[in-house]
Amino acid sequence: MRIAKLITGIFLLLLSIWLLIDGIMDGILGTWFGSNLVVGVLEIILAGILIAAGIIYIIFENSDSLGGSVTGLILLIVAGVIGIVGGFFNHWLFLYAAISLLIGIGFFIWERIDD
Repeated sequence: MRIAKLITGIFLLLLSIWLLIDGIMDGILGTWFGSNLVVGVLEIILAGILIAAGIIYIIFENSDSLGGSVTGLILLIVAGVIGIVGGFFNHWLFLYAAISLLIGIGFFIWERIDD
């Protein structure tokens, strides 16, 4: 469980860096497909939430309590809702929503079963 949380935290940090770059370059500046300010702002917000969730998973990797998993679950559910809402503007945000919900709910269930 410890290594899985560490790898997932690093993955969330890398995904958030990609979302931040994509939100600025594509959403706000419009360099790849054209400017869509709503998608850019949602991707930047989503990147901030994923940064927080990734840091929480890395910090609480050695913890036996459910505090880190519950916090990660709440953050990733919020990220999933934002991704679903933004998915109507850009279909890639549906993928980010699915990843967020899968990681958040999956780790919470895994840690509940592990206890």
